[in-house]
Amino acid sequence: MENRFSRFFERILVFSTIVSLMLTVTSIFSTVINNYEVDRVLIDWFSYLIIIASGIIITIVLQIFTLEKIKPAMHIVFIVFYLLILLVVCYFTGKTNAPYVLLVLTAIQYFLQAGINELFIFHDKFTADCENFEGKELEQHLFHNNLSAIDLTEKIKGQQAIMFALSVVMFIVLVFGKLSEGHFTPLTTVLVAIFYISVLFCCFMLSIFQNDIFYAFLGFKNYISHGKKLVGAVLLIAAVSGGAAAVISSDTPLIKIKYVEEYKESKENKPQIMSEMNYLNLPDFEPVNDDFYGKESKPSWLIDLIFELIKYAAIIALIGGALYFFIKPFFTRHFRVFWSEGRLFKFLRELWHDFIDFLKYIFAKSPDLSNKYSTVQSKKFHDTMMDFLKKTKRSKEKIEEIDRLTKHFMRLIDFGQSQGIKYTQTLAPAEYTALFKMSAANKAGLLFEKALYDKNTLSSEEEKEFIDNVNCVISEYQGNQE
Repeated sequence: MENRFSRFFERILVFSTIVSLMLTVTSIFSTVINNYEVDRVLIDWFSYLIIIASGIIITIVLQIFTLEKIKPAMHIVFIVFYLLILLVVCYFTGKTNAPYVLLVLTAIQYFLQAGINELFIFHDKFTADCENFEGKELEQHLFHNNLSAIDLTEKIKGQQAIMFALSVVMFIVLVFGKLSEGHFTPLTTVLVAIFYISVLFCCFMLSIFQNDIFYAFLGFKNYISHGKKLVGAVLLIAAVSGGAAAVISSDTPLIKIKYVEEYKESKENKPQIMSEMNYLNLPDFEPVNDDFYGKESKPSWLIDLIFELIKYAAIIALIGGALYFFIKPFFTRHFRVFWSEGRLFKFLRELWHDFIDFLKYIFAKSPDLSNKYSTVQSKKFHDTMMDFLKKTKRSKEKIEEIDRLTKHFMRLIDFGQSQGIKYTQTLAPAEYTALFKMSAANKAGLLFEKALYDKNTLSSEEEKEFIDNVNCVISEYQGNQE
């Protein structure tokens, strides 16, 4: 659930960052671009609606491209066809002036979202690369296969520059919007706030990704157990920073726009003085007749024909190449399989379920910290169990069983650490559970040792009994403490 929350939240950040920027630009400069005197309206409510809808569509398409491993050239194919569809929509809705601005804004919006989304794609590849490893195995794997970590590190550096550049662009838009007497409303202020909060979250995610790489090389992963609380912490930091800035900021602006306005007014009021210029009269030249060069200097009809053939051949080749480039993807096997297997509808269903789970995760009560296994002692126990299984060469089913039981036993170790019951590697599982002095703990320890040393797997009833005993130890021990 934590990973699904992170992925969904990352895509929301991509959407909110770029869409808020594009909406702010169109909102501020709408009065400058529109000419109501001649009824030339290029930006209206239809433009804002298209920008928001395009942001949602682009986010979904980019995710589909990632899952289907589409080639980068398909970005150009998609945006061209999307702009053509946008032209058709504008024609049938009667918004014939809207495409002059919308086509440019939509193209910029697509490539900005694709650029930011690429960072999260690299992070997904890195986490997938580390998914099947943990502890010493993860260290050794990244030591020999660190290309995904290197690529992610380089992408993080590039994204840091992009976030800074976007922040500067927004600042420039606000300054020039003020100078050009742009349209500022309370909604514009809200959009600017959403943009800078989204940029703050993006920078926060960059720092988390850097920590992911650092801890992965030490053998740790999934070290963040409460992403929801981190999001709340960032919002709290933004609120405190914004409130403090509002209180302690000076009334004297750093950029005194009024000086520029005074300069413009003084320049308009200043009389224009045109200096007289003396022009040099040049002598008249008679036009040169073609006979002056002689007939032999004229190109022959054969050369003209060759040049014409080359020109039209180049035009036909360009048109044919463009048609091949844009139409070929619709006749590939990948395209046929994608639609025949209904992958689009499967993706949309999964997206809807992810959205529901995202909302449930946000409004659900945070899980107890004691139920998470993240202490050093529990990870050492996990490494010990994995080393034991490698030496004994157990079956695949046995390894999967021990892996499941080990995760629950790690919960018990982490809970014991919080209660002062320390685990050491010299203790056998049953010896450690005996320290709790509870019958449920003793049963859990004996069942774990049976699963560990017996070549046969536990029955479903025994595995369920083990999990119930672990939960019983944690709940009863907490009840006794209260």
